[in-house]
Amino acid sequence: VNGPGEMVDADFGYVGAAPGKISLYHGQTCVERNIPSEKAVERLIDLIQEQGKWRDPA
Repeated sequence: VNGPGEMVDADFGYVGAAPGKISLYHGQTCVERNIPSEKAVERLIDLIQEQGKWRDPA
């Protein structure tokens, strides 16, 4: 998404925070800041798993 306002319908996501950094969201709540962009997908999956919402791809 482009910003927290676009997280209205999303359960999880991340947005750019600074060059090479992202902020991780659960709903519209920022749960972690300044994550290196190369770790963004890994950390997003971790968060989804921590919340018990992860489903393995078929």
